[in-house]
Amino acid sequence: MISSAKVGLIATSPSQGRVGTRSSTESIENYLRRAYDLFGGGKEAKDVVLLLELFFLFKVGRDGNKPRSGLQAVIAICDFLAFAKTPPWRWSSIQIYDYLTSLTVSNFSRATIRGRHHYIKHFSDAVLADRDIVNKLQRKYPDASFQQITNEASRALIRGFDKRKKILSCPSPNEVEQVLNYLESEFFEVAETDENCTKQYVLLRDRAIIATFYAYGARLTELVNADVTHFDYDPECPEYGELGIWHIIGKGDKERHLPVFEPWIYPILTGYLNEVRSHWTHDPRTPVKDKNALFFGNTRHRISCTTVQRIVKERFREAGVLKEISPHRLRNTCLTRVTDTVGLKEAAKFGGHSHSSVTEGYYSRQASAAGDALRNHVKKIYRQQFNAETREEQD
Repeated sequence: MISSAKVGLIATSPSQGRVGTRSSTESIENYLRRAYDLFGGGKEAKDVVLLLELFFLFKVGRDGNKPRSGLQAVIAICDFLAFAKTPPWRWSSIQIYDYLTSLTVSNFSRATIRGRHHYIKHFSDAVLADRDIVNKLQRKYPDASFQQITNEASRALIRGFDKRKKILSCPSPNEVEQVLNYLESEFFEVAETDENCTKQYVLLRDRAIIATFYAYGARLTELVNADVTHFDYDPECPEYGELGIWHIIGKGDKERHLPVFEPWIYPILTGYLNEVRSHWTHDPRTPVKDKNALFFGNTRHRISCTTVQRIVKERFREAGVLKEISPHRLRNTCLTRVTDTVGLKEAAKFGGHSHSSVTEGYYSRQASAAGDALRNHVKKIYRQQFNAETREEQD
């Protein structure tokens, strides 16, 4: 919450030459000044500057993002402020429709437009989440109408109204096992006809990628950036050798150290490292800077995010799983399993989340090996009642 920073809408006197009120926001002073000048330097201008500072603190201090990421967020909000020419407490949905349309007409990329939409949504969420800030604004500006201006219609402007949003589903443990078994059977079938073993290497690599997502719940960028040197010996589990612990520097430069949570991942990774990975590392065309990469693409460079996404999507489809699966959905399935096993608090640590509430949002009843708790409870009560009635009839 923004209130955790213990700041309000009453600004202290800015430092000489600055409109910002906090030393931690000096890196965004140029954009604070632009917003201040945009609204004429009055009381509205000061409140807009304070909201921008609070948003920066929210992005960097609460969410754990890098300062540069917070700067990009402030730049996006300042651009929308310049377009709308109204303070945030008077924003409306029609303004964001107009803004997104102008970006499209100006030939901005879809990725850029999605990013702007995301930052505006996050800004609104950050302020609306703090009722103290909203109440102060409404008392100060009686005509204020704070609302979350991003919605399904604004998202449709980004992807196109004629395109339906893809509904991604979390795979169940049985479906993941189905894919891993399919890739293994394909390997043995291809081994009889593939003389140069290229297809075999690719199949085993793809199997190791999917298994790693499912076993560790890593983010897409974490797996892509993984090196073999990031794995280490775990003295508590010496049987796993140098694969005992995976040291990950994740989102927001947060470090976590993942043990082997599922024993079956060890033989899969060991087989990949000992027999498959050398197909790329021993190739003289592989760049020296990528020699330590855990996984490689078909171009002999470190594997890319796009390639991993395509592998996951296509391999599940080939195995007969008709759901739309992404690497992040495999992460959901893993964290669901970890939550079922060791609880929500430990699962949050495993997934690299600062708050357990984030991990709770990852929980998928469909992906849970324990099944739907409510449905299981109803079945249990029904069986107990049915058995009691049966015993009464027999007596």
